Amino acid sequence: MATAQTQIVDGITLRTHLQPIYSLPHQREVGYEALLRGDAGDGALIGPFDLFGRAIVAGTLTELDRMSHVTHLRNAAPLLPPAQWLFLNINPATFTDPGYAARLAAATRGAGLAPERLVIEVLESGGTDVVEIARATHAFRAQGFLVAVDDFGAGHSNIDRLLTLRPDIVKLDRSLVRAKSAHMRDALMPKLVDLLHESGMFVVAEGIETGEDLMLAARSNVDFVQGYLFGLPAAQLAARGAATPLFEDVFDQLAHLRRAERLAGDLLVLPYRAGLLQAAERFAAGAATHSACAELLALPCTLSCFFLDQAGREFTPGLAGSAAKTPSERFAPIADPATGRWDNRPYFVDAHANPQQVITSAPYLSVTGTSLCVTLTIATQRASKPVVIGADLDWRRLIEDAPAIL
Repeated sequence: MATAQTQIVDGITLRTHLQPIYSLPHQREVGYEALLRGDAGDGALIGPFDLFGRAIVAGTLTELDRMSHVTHLRNAAPLLPPAQWLFLNINPATFTDPGYAARLAAATRGAGLAPERLVIEVLESGGTDVVEIARATHAFRAQGFLVAVDDFGAGHSNIDRLLTLRPDIVKLDRSLVRAKSAHMRDALMPKLVDLLHESGMFVVAEGIETGEDLMLAARSNVDFVQGYLFGLPAAQLAARGAATPLFEDVFDQLAHLRRAERLAGDLLVLPYRAGLLQAAERFAAGAATHSACAELLALPCTLSCFFLDQAGREFTPGLAGSAAKTPSERFAPIADPATGRWDNRPYFVDAHANPQQVITSAPYLSVTGTSLCVTLTIATQRASKPVVIGADLDWRRLIEDAPAIL
């Protein structure tokens, strides 16, 4: 099907290229992003950065932005499958222009689409008044559009402004997927996605170019993915179902990996859990702390053992394990846990909720040891008084053995 075209004054024909956006759980296309291309008639296409760069120099940025919307509606509306979104990029100045939401809604209906079928992507930058962006977000939503914040994680974007705007969709910048530190990337992405989900926003991971990128997106539980792994932007729609094998493969790998990780984690922590259970039995029977915890303290990854009363305070000094580190002067103010109250910690709460069972925390940064650790706890009684016995483990050292087990 031939697509309509729109001319701008310098003779360049504007064209629309479409890039599919896929739902990970649905394993299919849920929409397309409309991307602007210029055709000067010499066979080579002009990219959007060049087009908008020229418009900035000429002082016609807003005109080109609005013209791109008309072009995309004319070109994409006849192609867009039912029950799919069309994603349109919009400049912040255009987005915040009073009355533009209503005009774009009219143009959308004129092209044969309901405004509910469009996702308006705005680049939320630190130089734009957040109050104006929030007002415009409300105006576009009132017309039926969905609103997305584009390239979150790049430039001046921050969580505070995002929570003020509360868009329907957040598109994560490719720099988050391509972060140089694999550990930071793998640790932060799932937590960021969880935060956005808890705030009522769907999440798109952009820049998916490799199977590893797709695995990170799946592990992080993002909703939608977009990138060159699924093909380059083109004037026509992607083949229906072409990416399904990629999703099937990554979900199969992820299921296998999670089973292996769970098994490895259980096996790695098993001797420490057994040691804590033994220590609790001995301590409940009246043994001294050193005697009760001797075997547990001797295990190679034990940082310390501690003893908390019902209020979450240490009622007897903690014991250093074989993996204990010499306290650093830099962190001396937080090195001593003796005066602390720890009853708000999940490992304490969960232990009390499940007496006589060993609780294993997720890895976290210890506020007293400045290292990544896992805490094991068990709630028991001594002389009819409830106590929680715990052990901190050096998580980094513990998982050094994981590859051999996996």
